[in-house]
Amino acid sequence: MSQKIQDLTEILRGLEQGSDVMGSALVTDKGQLICASLHSDVDERAVAAMGAAMLSIGTRVGKVLNSGEMESIEIDGEDSLVIVRHIGKTILIATAPPDAKVGLIDFEIDKAQEEIENLL
Repeated sequence: MSQKIQDLTEILRGLEQGSDVMGSALVTDKGQLICASLHSDVDERAVAAMGAAMLSIGTRVGKVLNSGEMESIEIDGEDSLVIVRHIGKTILIATAPPDAKVGLIDFEIDKAQEEIENLL
């Protein structure tokens, strides 16, 4: 594993330590996994592919609705919250409990985003 990938993985782990985030992944906008800090029962490749698909669909919906550049998507599920954040040519995907403090998670994702942008 390269030093850059190790550093990115540490950023994801820090995101989990600083907020209610339970797991996270950084993927390319083409759906390739860069790094992840997810539970062992999660298919990382599937998460990467679906994250890219969500970004693509979200971008198209944003254009149709004239909402501007797509920044993030939130899925409020019965069992968890999923946050997808567009960062340049990458996508940060984070999961949290359904009752998580979204404001704190957004704050921590903003900090992680800045660190990721500095590394990439």
